[in-house]
Amino acid sequence: MTHLAAGLPDPRPPDGGPRSLLAGLTPEQAQAVRHGAGPLLLIAGPGTGKTRTLTHRVAYLLATGQAAAREILAVTFSVRAAGELRLRLADLLGERRARGVTAATFHSVCARLLREHAAVFGRTDAYTVPDQADLRRVIEWLLCDPGRAEIQQALARFGQPPAAELERQISVAKSRLLTPERYLRAGGHPAAAVVAAVWRAADIELAKCNAFGFDDLLVYAVRLLAEHPHRLTHLRRRWRWLVVDELQDTNAAQAALLALLAGADGSLTCVGDDDQLIYRFRCAEPRNILAFGERYPQHRRIVLGRNFRSRAEILHAAAACIAHNPRRAAKQLVAVRGAGGRVITRGFAHERDEARWAAGLIADALAAGTSPGEVLVLARTAYATEPVQLALAAAGIVPRVLGSLGLYERAEVRDALAHLALLANPADAQAFRRAVQSPRRGVGTATAGRVVAAAREHHGGDLITASAHAHTISGVRSQGARDGLAAFGAGLEAVRAQWRVGRSLGHVVVATVTLNGGLVAHHQRRRDRSPRPEQRRDGERVLEDLRSLCRAAEAFADQHGSGASLNGFLEHAAGLHAEEVKAGENRRITVSTIHRAKGTEAQLVVLLACEEQLLPSWRALESPDPEDLAEERRLFYVAATRAKDRLVITRAHVRAGRPTGGPSRFLAEAGLATQARPLAA
Repeated sequence: MTHLAAGLPDPRPPDGGPRSLLAGLTPEQAQAVRHGAGPLLLIAGPGTGKTRTLTHRVAYLLATGQAAAREILAVTFSVRAAGELRLRLADLLGERRARGVTAATFHSVCARLLREHAAVFGRTDAYTVPDQADLRRVIEWLLCDPGRAEIQQALARFGQPPAAELERQISVAKSRLLTPERYLRAGGHPAAAVVAAVWRAADIELAKCNAFGFDDLLVYAVRLLAEHPHRLTHLRRRWRWLVVDELQDTNAAQAALLALLAGADGSLTCVGDDDQLIYRFRCAEPRNILAFGERYPQHRRIVLGRNFRSRAEILHAAAACIAHNPRRAAKQLVAVRGAGGRVITRGFAHERDEARWAAGLIADALAAGTSPGEVLVLARTAYATEPVQLALAAAGIVPRVLGSLGLYERAEVRDALAHLALLANPADAQAFRRAVQSPRRGVGTATAGRVVAAAREHHGGDLITASAHAHTISGVRSQGARDGLAAFGAGLEAVRAQWRVGRSLGHVVVATVTLNGGLVAHHQRRRDRSPRPEQRRDGERVLEDLRSLCRAAEAFADQHGSGASLNGFLEHAAGLHAEEVKAGENRRITVSTIHRAKGTEAQLVVLLACEEQLLPSWRALESPDPEDLAEERRLFYVAATRAKDRLVITRAHVRAGRPTGGPSRFLAEAGLATQARPLAA
């Protein structure tokens, strides 16, 4: 076995006892692992072995008998982090014992709580979770509905912001646990009255659809615990020990959830690093880590300062830059691996030159024996990585691109998931609107609205049944629309009947996408009959995506056995639950935005486009809030500290056809010399 933090042989004996779990840890890590009851804050710089410390703490609690596995809740900010934590617990404890520990994301924990208590908020346990795009469609529909008097009056007075802006404002307010009334009183937006009116109407519509929005999972879970003390008491007894990763990335709602579950002096262990707070655009709240002691006055604070990842040259440059941020917890990082690293900066006349040079550098590294999994290419924005992706392809190097659309994010797969959401929750009007128009069946927005109204008036909200009886809906006058709706409803009725008699999840997904006149038939026609080659190719791409969805459903069913449910698969597709991370799967170099690469590391890191107006961004440079520039500096710090041995930083004089702002100020702050004139490749 390998020492996870330093890459050294692990001296821990394989018996799994308390003493063996402390062997090989630093004194600070061992203090954290041995900490008993009560709040604990771990300030963990990059590469300091925080995940190792957390997993050993959980194992130590179990080995010493302080906790039973079912009493431990480990909460992470991302699905990937939850999967990594679960994998490492299995390595330490064995698969059977590790499964007794609940390791999940915040949203997953809340979804499970609300499944158990959905009736409190007028939902059933079959509720669905629409994504942000679906919520924007709900908002667009509400804005266009002349019968919404409050909304129409607000629009007449204050104008109509874009649906995306309204959705964003509501999401931010919910993350801060505001209500429409409190948001309106705050008056921070010129069209606050429009936002509040749309918010109220959207919440009512979601309730009618038996749905919770993604942000609502946190909001209603906090309400559940705050408004129902007996349920909170039950959960505190159920989860006596809480372990929380990436505290700096949590928002106000997440912090409130933790405070309710733990209480002021509960056994809550939080790990984080304010220097790695890069998600303020997702409402991450710096106060959650910087003012931890105000909420938990009896807490203990331990700093993990021994960096096992980066060579001293890399760590010193990153630390010199981040030291320019005034509002931070001071910490001293020590490079355990010592000196021997390299930090290189290069300037180029054009982004094409930058891309060709970077691709050549990577090709040389691979030829010299560097593993592809130990090469990471980063940039502030995805578009800045596009030239290097082309240059790598020309060199015969196919990268793994983090930030490109995953299977469940692709539009046609989301269409298929809308069909499945309607099967799971026949009252989901937004899923119905998307599914019935994918592909189009002659059903427009007005007709879909009449079907929703008829379902709620005559069929208990069941949109599948209402569609099957479309010929009885007086407002649907078009024969083509009636026939299309009836076929759609009858097809889903048949699939629902198969699901009810016990057919497998995989079968149900296949049957859904292969409905007569449905998704597969539509894209097969595009593939086989479209006059343009690109349309035929796109038709085949979509068909392969739908095949992948069916395979994913079958794999989910195999993994969960008799516990595989349609709602469970939909939550999996929405990213609510962790997938197991398997070691050694990565056989390609990685190209990523800095935000998506958090938590990764590599021997060679190439940071592209380190220029004023890009890193830091022009928005941060023009912002009156100094915290915006501080966050850009944290982005540079996070990118630099992904590197183990070599950090290469590039910039260009011309990017996207326009002159750049010159070398980033962060290079000078890091003490890195920059060449005065840009070079050709």
